[in-house]
Amino acid sequence: MIFYGTKGAHLHSEKVSGVKCNHCEQQNTHTISIFGKYFYIYWIPIFPIGKKGVSECNHCKATYERKNMSEQLKLAHDNVKRNAKTPFTHWIGSLLMGAIILFGIYSAQQHDKDVVTYINSPEVNDIIEYKSSDKAYSTVKVTNVTADSIFFVANSMEISRKSKLYKINKEKNYNAERFGMSLTDYKKAFDDKKFLDVDR
Repeated sequence: MIFYGTKGAHLHSEKVSGVKCNHCEQQNTHTISIFGKYFYIYWIPIFPIGKKGVSECNHCKATYERKNMSEQLKLAHDNVKRNAKTPFTHWIGSLLMGAIILFGIYSAQQHDKDVVTYINSPEVNDIIEYKSSDKAYSTVKVTNVTADSIFFVANSMEISRKSKLYKINKEKNYNAERFGMSLTDYKKAFDDKKFLDVDR
């Protein structure tokens, strides 16, 4: 279950004097308070969705939203609202998501660079991912590398999604056939998309 919604937080308050109250009709001081509204997921603020202000007469304690304020009080309210800055924390969720996305992009790019190195310099225990059939994926593990050849043991299990290969990448599953190929054919298998990825 995802918890989400909107919440408000106090941003700024100022006292303004010499403004007539619509309720007690006294010329006195009013406190204008501005509140910021934001959207949250699991109580983490994602982004701000506006600011809203109220005034309170310091004499009779009557409160008004902007739509019910006198023109003089509206002007004072708008000035106070301009001074109320949306805090950094109201953007924290968006910033975190942006950072996660950027980290994911960086990690993917770094992995692509690493794979080129792994293909050109294979090592024992490298895990090679490949499509074992039209609807399944599996892996093979490198067991030996010589000057011109590479040897594997196959995984006896298959899985329908490439992203779930980690579920079958277990030592006990590497008990199927053993085979080898030249390093030239090994590299060509990646060019031909027969082998898809390398994990080390």
